[in-house]
Amino acid sequence: MGEILKKIDALGGIITEAGIKYASRLVLLLILLSTAGCNRRSSVDEKMDLADSLMMSKPDSALMVLEGIPASDVKGKERSARYALLKSMALDKNYIDTTTFDVLQPAIDYYIKHGTPDEQLRTYYYQGRIYQNQGDDDSAMQSFMKGSDLGENITDSLLLAHTLVAQGTLYLKQYKTDEFIHNNLDAAKLYGAIGRDILEIKSYTKALDGYVLMNDKLAADSILSICVPLVQKNPDGEFYMFPTLLSYTIEFCSFDEIKTFLDENKDLERTKDETMNYAKGYSKIGEYDEALNILSEITPSGLILDSIKYTLVKTDILEKQGQYEQALNLYKDYSAMLERYQKELLSQDLLFADKKHQLEMKSLMEIRDKDRIIGLTLCSIFVLVILVGWQYYRGYLGRTKRVLAEKENENLKLEQDNLRKEKEKAELERDKKILEADNLEKDNKRLEAEQRQHELEAANLRLEISQLESERDHLKDLQKEQSELTKPIQKVIKSRLDMLNGLLAKEITRNDSYAEPYNKWIEAIRNDKKKFMDSTRLAFTASHPKFMEYLEQCGLTADEINYICLYAIGLRGKEVGEYIQMKRHYIISHEIRKTLGIDEHETNIGLYIRRLMKDFEK
Repeated sequence: MGEILKKIDALGGIITEAGIKYASRLVLLLILLSTAGCNRRSSVDEKMDLADSLMMSKPDSALMVLEGIPASDVKGKERSARYALLKSMALDKNYIDTTTFDVLQPAIDYYIKHGTPDEQLRTYYYQGRIYQNQGDDDSAMQSFMKGSDLGENITDSLLLAHTLVAQGTLYLKQYKTDEFIHNNLDAAKLYGAIGRDILEIKSYTKALDGYVLMNDKLAADSILSICVPLVQKNPDGEFYMFPTLLSYTIEFCSFDEIKTFLDENKDLERTKDETMNYAKGYSKIGEYDEALNILSEITPSGLILDSIKYTLVKTDILEKQGQYEQALNLYKDYSAMLERYQKELLSQDLLFADKKHQLEMKSLMEIRDKDRIIGLTLCSIFVLVILVGWQYYRGYLGRTKRVLAEKENENLKLEQDNLRKEKEKAELERDKKILEADNLEKDNKRLEAEQRQHELEAANLRLEISQLESERDHLKDLQKEQSELTKPIQKVIKSRLDMLNGLLAKEITRNDSYAEPYNKWIEAIRNDKKKFMDSTRLAFTASHPKFMEYLEQCGLTADEINYICLYAIGLRGKEVGEYIQMKRHYIISHEIRKTLGIDEHETNIGLYIRRLMKDFEK
């Protein structure tokens, strides 16, 4: 980065020398000043962008980049806030614990009020970390809760999960095991969603530790069933899984299983907490000497929780060995330490931090609601005043206009009386002419419509006659081959041929007497639907044998084929339903679709049947 900046400075020098040749000194001075300011700003922002990109993978490099930015170049509240937040993140990720707000304060001053939800969360999180380093757990809890309250507006899932874990740690110090478990389970889900498998395993194991503390084997088993596949997928997670598995085994497994587990892993390097759990395990299975031997490997640390656990484990061992006096003395020490710890806990606000936070949030919501009500009331009063004033103003204008209008009316009344008769006469003449024009236009339109209707009827008649002649010719051809057809089919063909000849004769000669057999046939169709549908099927058997043979091969019944033939002659679904008058009309249609394998997107079965019939005619 330093080399790049040097090259840029060198290039700037070359450009400056060229500029001196072609510009006045005053203009050049202004250009140099503005360019220098822009370069300084862009350089600072680029360095902070670089540090941000390195923060997760190489936090040490990110810290070096940030420390390389001169403090004099970091100007403006927003840039100072970003620099402060990035540097606090870099210090934390490099395990440099700070106990002052010297670095983070610009971010607190700016982002808490003006930042995005993600920037606010980061500020609250690192504020809480500093409070933890100070030993002020109450303030730390307040910061973490304010961060997690941002909820759905947060997009930085990783930092939200970190916040939940940190908050859970403080819950555990308060003996709020349920909250500790809940936070770690929520954090594990977030870690899993963004692919941070090791952190997911750590959070699940913490939740499992919580269930072990609560002696809830059923819940512990459910978490264990999640952890085992994750560890198998990510062997590095075994390091975090082992201490939890040790606690689980000692708490819930049989003596033989405990002994096997302890003996198999006895030579592993152990932490102080794991060593105390080993001693607890050997004490539980009755190997007291081994338990004391293991416990002797460590000495109590200055941490009160470690000392309490050490004393409790050793007291249990001595009591089981029958060394009651020593056990009693240790138990007294344990009671004194526990009492002191509980007093310290009660002396802090941490134990009630979440309740206090809830009360504060409730109070803020109530204040916000009151402010909203007051604001709405004031707005309503303001609007009401405006409406009243507007109504009064409109009334005043109305009265003034009314007085003026009355005077004008009086002045114009005589003129209006004189002009009314002339106007009425002119209107009568105009209305008469308009009426005559409208009547003429209507007559022209009617004549045009009648002419178009006649032309349309003639075209339809020509088309119908052409179709009837085509069908008659086709039936005549079939009648010539009637020796190959059955008698019912011959009879149907002859009947339909007679009807078509009569109908054609009627259309050609315009003599209705020729259509009398056809009209009787139509009446019979209405009265005997079954007979008409059977005759139609027989006619199609003769005129479209391949089509009808295909329908029979598909496994359709005679009634279903009758139903299809109604569509084949051109009826639509609604018309078919009205004709056959059957409640099962839609059920029959569905069964035919299913049998023929008609695609569900083929909404018109009539179009499908007529297209299929034409395909068999080719």
